[in-house]
Amino acid sequence: MKQILAIAVLATTVVLTTPSDAAEQTVKLSVPGMNCASCPYMIKQAISMVEGIKSVEATMDDRSATVVFDDALTTVKKIQEATSAIGYDSTVIQAGKGS
Repeated sequence: MKQILAIAVLATTVVLTTPSDAAEQTVKLSVPGMNCASCPYMIKQAISMVEGIKSVEATMDDRSATVVFDDALTTVKKIQEATSAIGYDSTVIQAGKGS
């Protein structure tokens, strides 16, 4: 019984102390097809539906969307596919780690 308990404690310690490869990423997308006041809202809603999205800001001012996401759960390509699915093509302006 002591061996089982010791193994369980060791396994839990290893799992809790192993560094994760996942990181928070930020990407800024150009979405030139935005042409009305409701476009940023629709872009934000579509991107928010992608698993792993932490935050989305879309703006008409420069027709862009800034997205913070968990790269273990999604990719920039999946985010771009979400905008394309509702009729807005997007291209990466800037990408990087952190927010």
